[in-house]
Amino acid sequence: MSSAVAPTTATSSPKFSFRNKNGGVANVDGPTLAKLGSNSTAQLHPKDDGEERAAAMPPASVMTRLILIMVWRKLIRNPNTYSSLIGVVWSLVSYRWGIEMPAIIAKSISILSDAGLGMAMFSLGLFMALQPRIIACGNKLAAYAMAVRFLVGPAMMAAASLAVGLRGVLLHIAIVQAALPQGIVPFVFAKEYNVHPNILSTAVIFGMLIALPITLVYYILLGL
Repeated sequence: MSSAVAPTTATSSPKFSFRNKNGGVANVDGPTLAKLGSNSTAQLHPKDDGEERAAAMPPASVMTRLILIMVWRKLIRNPNTYSSLIGVVWSLVSYRWGIEMPAIIAKSISILSDAGLGMAMFSLGLFMALQPRIIACGNKLAAYAMAVRFLVGPAMMAAASLAVGLRGVLLHIAIVQAALPQGIVPFVFAKEYNVHPNILSTAVIFGMLIALPITLVYYILLGL
């Protein structure tokens, strides 16, 4: 069961010839590597990472379907989805047939609503206190967010109002309402799903500080 190994020389690279028991000679070049094992004799070759990544990526339709499935699962697990649907259905039923909610249920919902708003403000303050800087997202990004909120927002509201036929005082009121500061609810969702909560927290805090002079400017310019 022994085999003779005869070294051979070459000018470019060393070669070895392996003589087996049947008399055959197998020449093996030096630079070529082979992974020899009990179940595998696959040769190792350089791999192209770019081609492998391109081949491994699924098509756009599959990615879109996976994203929609993930969003749908998050929506059906979120209590806010059901509460919003129940609120819309109840409003339609109450308006159509004039059904009034019992006072004890209405007061209970009001208490929960007020508590939720207070907890949202507490969460915002706690998040800001844990940040290393007062402006958590940076000065440039904060200025950009304020410009979008108080300049782009009213401009888009004006365009949408004109498109649906609003004119006069109603148009001016819609523009002023679009210039109001950012609400606290978007921060709650941004913090829950970790989607830029630093930007939303800065927009809420500093939006409240500069909302009064900006709203007054819009109020004077629109002649309200």
